[in-house]
Amino acid sequence: MFGIQRCWCGKRNSAAHKTFVNRKDRLNDIFLADSHTYAHLRALDPELPDHVWHVIIRYRPQLSSVQWDAVREFTITNAILMRPRTFESVRRLMCMSARFGAWVWTTTGTTLTAERVYTESNVYRYLQERLPKHSEGHRWGFVRQLGAIADALADTDIKRLAAPQTAGRRRPFTLSDVASMHSWAASLTTTLKRQNAWAILGLAGGAGLRSEEIVDVRLRDIEVQGDRLFVHVTGTRPRRVPVLHPWNRTLLRSINNRTNPDEYAFRGYRLEEYRPRAIQTFLTDHPGRVRATVSRLRSTWIVTQIDNGLPLPVLKAIAGFVSALSLEKHLVHAKAVNIDDYLGLIIGEEVSR
Repeated sequence: MFGIQRCWCGKRNSAAHKTFVNRKDRLNDIFLADSHTYAHLRALDPELPDHVWHVIIRYRPQLSSVQWDAVREFTITNAILMRPRTFESVRRLMCMSARFGAWVWTTTGTTLTAERVYTESNVYRYLQERLPKHSEGHRWGFVRQLGAIADALADTDIKRLAAPQTAGRRRPFTLSDVASMHSWAASLTTTLKRQNAWAILGLAGGAGLRSEEIVDVRLRDIEVQGDRLFVHVTGTRPRRVPVLHPWNRTLLRSINNRTNPDEYAFRGYRLEEYRPRAIQTFLTDHPGRVRATVSRLRSTWIVTQIDNGLPLPVLKAIAGFVSALSLEKHLVHAKAVNIDDYLGLIIGEEVSR
């Protein structure tokens, strides 16, 4: 009886194995056929990694076959032109752009070009009709991703949503937190890692730079004048920012013994679709007891300036704010003030500098 059971199990396993192999072979045949069909598109980026190409060709969205056939080549073309290099980035590109492209094609019947599809009107109509109940974070990420595609491929500007306000996102770091982050940076195992950590701390905590500004800072943008440091910020909000004195040594450590003025202060691979991801990846790969997020470091810098009594127009200028309304979310963390201390200014007995 035992022998019969073993024989029966063997036949069962053999049948299951055969089914699995057949299915694997079928999927592989589909992949090879599709790779051949869209081989001309892969030539748009000769350096496209194999693992990225595999994600692109194997991707199947939850769309009707008619919709997917209509937008597939357009979706693949755009994904390749965005030059993704990681599984995460290409998967996000394919998921968001495929569904959006199919919706635009179905509802408007427009010609599938980046200029016609990736418009602000289409993006925000899609948000209203297809994503009204999705989380704030999902909607924000969706607009950011499609906005990046529009910037790169359509040369159009799509207004981004405000970043979601998560608990503690803007809460300043304490002195104990700052000490912990400096210990974390000094404990990293290589000079490159330590200098990258010091660059993040010095530029965000000492000059209040955003992630997208930090990744563009080169050594030539850091100006040393005696015991004072200044950072020249480039991009859409150019300005010259004096570095808070307690952070000077941190920033100097990040550039110590580096002589190439064109070298980036923070060294890491920059993905074209979202360059600041290099910073996020670095912080994730090298965790500390206190995570040195750029947003909280910047908020700490802003609140410090408010507590020091820096005039708001000056703070608005060096922080790169378009409107003073941007300060509102930071003011709630500032120290409470005693009105009596400012009576002279209020009634005109004293003149503010």
